[in-house]
Amino acid sequence: MRISARILVVACAFVAAAVTTARAGDDVSNADLIKAFAGVALGSEYEKRIPRVIKWEKPVNVAVLGKGYPPLFEDLVVRQVADLAKETGHPVALVYSDVMRREKRLPPNVSKIPINVLVFFAPKAQLPAMVEKHTKGAFKATDVAKYLKLGFCHGRLQIYKSGALKFAYAAVPAEMVTQVQYGNVQVDPKIFLRACVTEELTQLMGLINDVEGLSFSIFSDSSRHVDLTEADRWMLRMLYDPRMKPGMKADAALPIAAQYLALERPGK
Repeated sequence: MRISARILVVACAFVAAAVTTARAGDDVSNADLIKAFAGVALGSEYEKRIPRVIKWEKPVNVAVLGKGYPPLFEDLVVRQVADLAKETGHPVALVYSDVMRREKRLPPNVSKIPINVLVFFAPKAQLPAMVEKHTKGAFKATDVAKYLKLGFCHGRLQIYKSGALKFAYAAVPAEMVTQVQYGNVQVDPKIFLRACVTEELTQLMGLINDVEGLSFSIFSDSSRHVDLTEADRWMLRMLYDPRMKPGMKADAALPIAAQYLALERPGK
């Protein structure tokens, strides 16, 4: 039987003014966390769809594709991959990059590892063709070009009808590491890159939406956070609770989220 997959898009439109790396979410109530989870995990930002849980069932094997990127970029990917594995308890690993290949650090069986997340780094002009080539046409260059205009980096996902994730990519324009002016806003490119990698890779785990006005989370177009907040970490933990199954709708998923928080954050 052929299993079809839908494609979803996630985009980072990070607001660079007055960024903060402070922890946020420790003082957020469980009720507000559940409301946030409903929007971030079950909402629909770019496509009309039935709200349901989207998450990985298979191990997440990540490859970085691109040449000449700064060491900071791969360092950020390595850090975020490790962080996601820790918070979710789900297998997430970086298994290939050009740097790893050159330094002979690839896993001995890398050719047999099913890579299901690609992280691209290249100039904006090159990214569309690059994505189409390395995804064997699953993601068209014309669509990549369109989504690059939504934000400075973006990700897209293929999901099975069940709600389980099948494949995903994130595209990071090389211009991010040199551009210091966005409109009237002066930014630190290193911080902007950090925010992009953090948000996009986390969204590819299934926290796919930005929610307007969500001040205690990175998942908001108006967010000033560049790292996952404590609230974001709780949402990852809720999403990857074993009782939270792909395809669950809100009426089944939110009571599980409430039970989880009542046990893990009593009195909040």
